[in-house]
Amino acid sequence: MDTAEPSEIRTQLSFSKSLAFIIGIDAYQHVPPLQTAVSDAEKLAEVLAEHQGFEVYPPLLNACRADLISLFEKTLPEKVGKDDRVFFYFAGHGIAADGDDGPAGYLVPADANPTDAKTFIPMEDLHKQLDALPCRHLLLVLDCCFSGA
Repeated sequence: MDTAEPSEIRTQLSFSKSLAFIIGIDAYQHVPPLQTAVSDAEKLAEVLAEHQGFEVYPPLLNACRADLISLFEKTLPEKVGKDDRVFFYFAGHGIAADGDDGPAGYLVPADANPTDAKTFIPMEDLHKQLDALPCRHLLLVLDCCFSGA
């Protein structure tokens, strides 16, 4: 039986920073648009900032591939520390393509070309980038098709 007082538990669960990185894409250039990904991202950013005390990095809305790569390779490593908790959210299209070990999942940036897989973001790359972060806690929410591929 845990005999810790509630204040002790809160102390044990404290983080240096609570950071949220949010992406919502409705306006696709070469694939059918979505209707609610951007509004979902905006509302989530508001709730996390106002009610949960998160520092919300400015949401990436209708982000192109270069914006996402910059977030993964530059912004996240610069902003995230070892005692932080991170909330990462992506709402937009996801796609699966044949891979060596079955279907391979991809995030679809706003400027992705459906006939060129190099314009997508492989889920494997996303996993590697997030796994490399030194944070104590990471919650990843993918609101897209094939997010588990």
